[in-house]
Amino acid sequence: GRTSRQTTAVLPRGQFLNEVGLIFGARYASAAVVPDGQAERPVEDQVQQYVPSASPGCRAPHVWLERDGQKLSTIDLVGRGFVLLAGPRGAAWLEAAQRMAIPGLDGCVIGDQVKDPDGSWPASYGLDDDGAVLVRPDGHVAWRASAMAADPGAALRAAVDSVLCRTGA
Repeated sequence: GRTSRQTTAVLPRGQFLNEVGLIFGARYASAAVVPDGQAERPVEDQVQQYVPSASPGCRAPHVWLERDGQKLSTIDLVGRGFVLLAGPRGAAWLEAAQRMAIPGLDGCVIGDQVKDPDGSWPASYGLDDDGAVLVRPDGHVAWRASAMAADPGAALRAAVDSVLCRTGA
């Protein structure tokens, strides 16, 4: 809406100051991201359109949550280190993370420690109720498991080792 008072004849290009897709829609492909094999939702204009996605490499989507009666965003949960966000039936992911004792790794179960008032978090993040995502300190998703793994500890360890480029850990 920043250009509503200007005509397209004045602007250098139609996308000028309307670059939400370019700003928020960046998707990293690197060793610090573990692909999950799920197809990305296509957008017609990657500069002007932003479709929130928790695909690995994408910026973690904003969803309104609640903790101790206070409204907060999923973005507020991201901080100085990695954060593991698990679905309401995903406590095993958090338990696995605690056993790993990785410095700077924080986590919570959405729907337990942090409430999801409208129940939109799992769908916004492309997860079942027992899935989890690992978000990097820069707010981009490093890894996603759409559902509970047979061995959540091994799956999470492999993801963290991959993201941190550790071998034989």
